[in-house]
Amino acid sequence: MELHESLYALGRSQGRELFNDADSFRGALDDYLDEDSATTGDINLLVDAVRLGAYQAMISMLDSGADADRAVTEAGNRLARDRGSADVGGAKWALAVLGYATGRVSDVQVRAYRTQHASAPVPPPAGPPTVLPPAGAPVSSPPLASTPPPGANQPPPTSPVWPSSGPNPGTPASAPTPAPGGTYGAPPPASYGGYGHAAPRKPRKVWPLVVGIVAVVVLIGGGVVGGVVVLSGDDDPEPPSGNGKTTLTTTPPGVDVSFEALNERYQSLAALVTSGMDECVEANPQSGQAEKISCTFPEGTLVLTTYSSDAELKAARQRRLNYDEGTIVADVESGAYYRFDPKVADDTSTAAPIIYWDSQAGRQSAEITGGTGVSADQLDPAFKAVSATVTPPDGPTDVAVTDFNTLFGIINCQRIPTEVDGETEESECRRSGRRTWVGKFDKVNDLRRYRSNAKTLTRQDDDLVVDYWYNDDNSNGQQDADEPEQGKIYGYIEEQDSGNNFGVLYIDDLDCRCYLQMYDKGQAQPENLYDLIF
Repeated sequence: MELHESLYALGRSQGRELFNDADSFRGALDDYLDEDSATTGDINLLVDAVRLGAYQAMISMLDSGADADRAVTEAGNRLARDRGSADVGGAKWALAVLGYATGRVSDVQVRAYRTQHASAPVPPPAGPPTVLPPAGAPVSSPPLASTPPPGANQPPPTSPVWPSSGPNPGTPASAPTPAPGGTYGAPPPASYGGYGHAAPRKPRKVWPLVVGIVAVVVLIGGGVVGGVVVLSGDDDPEPPSGNGKTTLTTTPPGVDVSFEALNERYQSLAALVTSGMDECVEANPQSGQAEKISCTFPEGTLVLTTYSSDAELKAARQRRLNYDEGTIVADVESGAYYRFDPKVADDTSTAAPIIYWDSQAGRQSAEITGGTGVSADQLDPAFKAVSATVTPPDGPTDVAVTDFNTLFGIINCQRIPTEVDGETEESECRRSGRRTWVGKFDKVNDLRRYRSNAKTLTRQDDDLVVDYWYNDDNSNGQQDADEPEQGKIYGYIEEQDSGNNFGVLYIDDLDCRCYLQMYDKGQAQPENLYDLIF
């Protein structure tokens, strides 16, 4: 298997998100590739394409409609320039390989760019590659004639199972053909069965409310300091000028804080980073910071920071990002995004809302902080106005969550602030026209605690729905010893302040550390939701 085909298989098995994080990508390459698959220089070149933002730039151009050759060429030129290298052909080859790995560049194009890269490894002897089939390839699994399609409202089958979510990795297949438009991975099974035990019942109490109060205090210091000394007359033993005239000297000038200069210096963060600002002044940089600027606008403040090294930027990012209730986080190597809405946890909170983003290539960050009485929603226009280089996530970003959604037929997801501490992401979605929330936890113990709430509520309702699901990997219609339980299923009734009672179906997946909660339309019948899915 050639290197670009190996990377395609790597992305299939570990998710395309891997190509957005240079450190994770490097670790995966070291673990996945054989020693003779690529030289150390080529591996460093591929990792630098991600670390320096060239890969992300190429994907952005492709998403904007650029053809593959133009995107590879422009991103390759940027990579060679940023590395200070004369090997432009090698840089283009690296971008073509990554483009193939994500289904955006063809095999023919990769081979054409390889001829420009003198150090590219010689391909191994031809032979049938062992990779997952590309997008659109038929999934080879035994037919499930009695299994209803997703969303069909019928009772569970007599011998219910949860079938495999796709072909086994390692199934011999032909070399992958990248799918157009960035499509990725084999399709989910066309149908799946339910898994059902008897379902007991009863009314329930309101879901326990988890309330967290987050206090955020931002100290911004600033000011332009200037010193003026007037030297004249006999008191000056050695005038700096030999013409006998009075001389005015000043301290060295501070940084240029004009809007034009700041927009130019902080292009890695935004096209017009000062858009909507009233005034910007130099602030006191902290340890590890080369420059700090504080700007004001009607809704709050904007702090721009340039760091002295990549490590200092990463450290600052780690200090800022968290998984508190009320956050939206997108954390990738090229540039992170963080939004915090304190009123999600406590609608009486007076803590300041925050929007933060950064750029690895520029070693810079920006943080917008709302003033007194300003909501997170009021900060969003300020972020949009600057045309930031980081795009806030508008749906699930974790590959495991996407697969979980596909498995259970969840669609039309919109990213929302997390509603539970410890969640890495949460989205409001739809399933069979019902509102469905999908979330993922950072740690498995956090998911177990969340699961325990659903279990408690179900028991308060006399075990209305209690079940579990598993992957029938061999498609034999029964759970074998090597097919362990994958997740729990609970159903209960949720009482609203309005007096309406809603049926709720809870399903989780411990491997993914994710869950879904599906609500009916006020019928208070979680069993019907169970029948919709299983």
